[in-house]
Formats: sequence, C-alpha cells, structure tokens
Amino acid sequence: MYIGIDIDGVVSDSYTAWLGELNRHYDKNITVLEDYEMHLVFDVPWDDMNSFFVENVERLFSIPNPVKGAREAIVKLLQDGHQIIYITARTPEEEKYTTAWMEKHGIPYDKILFTGLKSKVDLVRQHNVELFIEDYMKNAKAISGIGVPVLLLDATYNQQELPQGVIRCKDWSEILEEIQAIQNETNLSLL
Repeated sequence: MYIGIDIDGVVSDSYTAWLGELNRHYDKNITVLEDYEMHLVFDVPWDDMNSFFVENVERLFSIPNPVKGAREAIVKLLQDGHQIIYITARTPEEEKYTTAWMEKHGIPYDKILFTGLKSKVDLVRQHNVELFIEDYMKNAKAISGIGVPVLLLDATYNQQELPQGVIRCKDWSEILEEIQAIQNETNLSLL
C-alpha cells in the first residue's frame, strides 16, 4: 500500500516542543493546544507568529522528539512492503532541517514533499496515495473528501466530529492495527 504520512504532530512531536518555546517567547503559560492555529491560542497575529518561526526555524525543527512509537511503526510498515511518502506543510526551504531531524532520530525516509501553505490534496492524488496519516482535521477532511482514507492521530486540537473516511487513532499502535484491518478488508474484497 502507498501510505502518505504528515510529519509535525504525527512523526515529530513538534507541538509539545513548540508550546514550550512559544510560552517563553510570548511570556505565557499555555499547557494545552486546543486549536491547531497556534497564533489563535496565543492571541497574537499570524504574521507575528510566522516571523518567530522563520527566525527560529533551525531550533524549532531540531528540538522535538519523535512521537512515541512513530519510528518503530514506520520501520514495520516498510518491512511489511508498504511504500511511504511524507507530505508536510513545511516549506521546501525547510528541507535541510527536516532531513537532519529525520536522520538524527533514525526515521527512515525516501521521499518528502513540502507543500508550504498549499493543500496536500494535489500531491496525494499525484502520488497515488492510498491511505494518509494526519493530525490536522482540515487536511483530514480534504484528503478523505477525495476518497483516500485518513487515520487521524488523536490530539487536543483535533477533537471535532469525524467526517466520513476519517478514523481516529490514539497512538501509532492503533494506526498499525487500522492499516492491518484495511489491508484485510482489501484482500477479502479481492477474493
């Protein structure tokens, strides 16, 4: 199966690390991100927060730990014969920080596509992705809307009602279980 995987919040535990950095920068004590749009949580203009990220990109992309179980699960998916493509909202200019982080943490990668602020849908179509792993509800809705099933990694900022084609998973072990169930269903339908 050709599996698309987001990076931030799915493979990289970015939001946990970024929350601490943003609290220090904005002199706040926010403990839970209830909205994916972090500038809204911190009550600052988007341009201001974007400037903070641009000025501190190397540090912000190097400090997160991997999401628990992500590396091991991705290794297993590859061993099971799946093809992995990362599709991230990071920009092409951030590639060197992204690949350095992946290498530092032993996260296998072959292909990483950078969308910037553009939709992931076109790349999902173009690369014939059959299943996508995501944490941002807006992306999950858009991708499932073109008929590609989405496994949504549970987060405090994605607690909205699930649209059709989106399955919530609490962790990477549930993601692996769902992929196996989807494969079993596919195999049965081929009989």
